[in-house]
Amino acid sequence: MGEPNGAKMVYSVMKSTIVAHYMHWVNEHESEPKSVFKFCQDATFSESEFYESFSDLSAVKEDVLAHLWEDTLRPLSEQDFYLEATPNEKLLSAMYGFVETLKSNRSYLVQAFKGWNNPGDTVRGLGNWRKAFVSYLSTIGIEGVQTGFDMLDAKSDVLNHHALFSNAVFVFHYWLNDRSKGFEKTDACIEKSFTLSLELMQSHSLKKAIDLGKFLFQSR
Repeated sequence: MGEPNGAKMVYSVMKSTIVAHYMHWVNEHESEPKSVFKFCQDATFSESEFYESFSDLSAVKEDVLAHLWEDTLRPLSEQDFYLEATPNEKLLSAMYGFVETLKSNRSYLVQAFKGWNNPGDTVRGLGNWRKAFVSYLSTIGIEGVQTGFDMLDAKSDVLNHHALFSNAVFVFHYWLNDRSKGFEKTDACIEKSFTLSLELMQSHSLKKAIDLGKFLFQSR
């Protein structure tokens, strides 16, 4: 039993090492590496070790934000205040913490995502973060309003999680372009965007409006 756990730990360390080297390379060269061979030349790992963790260099870029997200959640999960918080409070704490993690890696992120003009545009590097983010939402129990329509309610978690990730992407894009002192405008962006979205998701006003519409329709 001890061997598989140890292997998993080594694999995790190797993956983190490759991601860190990738970020350093982009900062150093102000461009993405052109080949795995060149990328591994001055690294502490070999090509074969690289391919045990990633299929190609694009896969490494896809993993950066997911790694930074996990780096944010790990220390939070050890704090009593976080463990005792409501789901909404946990999500807001995670987002504020995520921005703090992003600050330590801003040089890489600005370089890697330069040319990303609109938060609604498709951009490489968000896919694995989306998976990690949605998985996180499932674990903390974020709940949305139930409409009474089975087809909608069956998809409510998926729709809510998609909407909240869109908020996270908007905040990330906003932060990339934030020039305020201490990124205080990004803090305000998190508060306004997530607080409003959570209030709308969990508002009974929507349920009442739907109930009224159903009543009027059924009364015709």
